[in-house]
Amino acid sequence: MIQGVRQYAQTQVQTASGVQLIVLLYDGMIQAMKLAQQSIRDNNSADKARFLDRALRVVGELSAVLDLDRGGVIAKDLQRIYEYVQYQLLQANLAHDGRHLDAPIKSLSVIREAWQELAERGVRHEAIGQ
Repeated sequence: MIQGVRQYAQTQVQTASGVQLIVLLYDGMIQAMKLAQQSIRDNNSADKARFLDRALRVVGELSAVLDLDRGGVIAKDLQRIYEYVQYQLLQANLAHDGRHLDAPIKSLSVIREAWQELAERGVRHEAIGQ
């Protein structure tokens, strides 16, 4: 069963457009942050560390690929958001307090929806030949 899920996920990534990949990264980051919160509530330090690390790696990758020259104000705003998210992830770890992740999860969810809308528009445009 787990192997089937892995194969499905791998196929999903291999067939995704660039914008869809960003949506998948946001999904993974948000999920990791929610799982870290649960791990904190359960007082499970190993899982907390694993999920916080996963979220940190994703936000680090998203930050690393920003093109601040071509991306203008939006790229700079995303950079500031990513820095804030990284800070809150570290605070959640140090304080062992999942509440540090509430605001980042909400903010990233809103941004994820915007990326999802762009992905859907791209699919529609491809479907009608534009």
